[in-house]
Amino acid sequence: MDPLFAIYRSRADKLLAEFWAVHLVAAAIVGVPVALFTGLGWWVLPIALAAACVLAAVELAAGERRLQRALVGAGSGTSDADSHPRLENVVDGVCLLVGVPVPTLAVAPSSAANATAFGRRSDRSTLVVTQGLLDALNRIELEAVVARLLTQIRDGRAAYLTTAVTTVGFPALLWPALWPLVQARTEREASTGSDFDDDAEAVRLTRYPPGLADALETMSANGVRTDAPRVTWPLWLADPRADAAVAPDSLPDYRADLETRVAVLREF
Repeated sequence: MDPLFAIYRSRADKLLAEFWAVHLVAAAIVGVPVALFTGLGWWVLPIALAAACVLAAVELAAGERRLQRALVGAGSGTSDADSHPRLENVVDGVCLLVGVPVPTLAVAPSSAANATAFGRRSDRSTLVVTQGLLDALNRIELEAVVARLLTQIRDGRAAYLTTAVTTVGFPALLWPALWPLVQARTEREASTGSDFDDDAEAVRLTRYPPGLADALETMSANGVRTDAPRVTWPLWLADPRADAAVAPDSLPDYRADLETRVAVLREF
């Protein structure tokens, strides 16, 4: 197993264990007093624990479905990737190079130029690009963006970020107004990597840094802000705050503005 994949897998497992533990502890906190003070007996406790397990499982499944709707529906609706043969062709070719299964493809009809990959399992991931990205990038730039996302799938970072967003960030997936309550913890989990590290890993694979640099420049010129909820922002290739109109110091530490990322890639 790749060491980086093992690290991200371990971190994701810890988040899931914490998610289950919170539900079980909450059930015990409720169940024990009920058993002691209502006369119903201790049989209440295993029922409460079983209900907590069912609730946790439902929330995990619902979290990934809501995340999919939030990302793929980052615009007016969704578009069938089968109608985009250029995208399918590029993804098939880069998957062979990266050594990962072909992910599910989706196109979000947003005019922003951005992309993301998500899924709690690396072998069952989804790659999402916006219509604005497809319209703006040439083939070389698109290959660079796809390579960048597929390396995140291969290394397990996409699965880890998905786990963080659907566990720690779950309340904000249900109700975006709750984002301030989970923002600090969600972004702390996302800060285990950085845009610079992920960019470098992608260009090591393609061996053509100008491709990704040109893609990021084009994305910046077209704008990267989507309509997706803020809790999903750690998953996007370009932070929706990272366009030219945003001050670099307004971004979290693990993210970088596009101009700086391009400058670093030009130095390769």
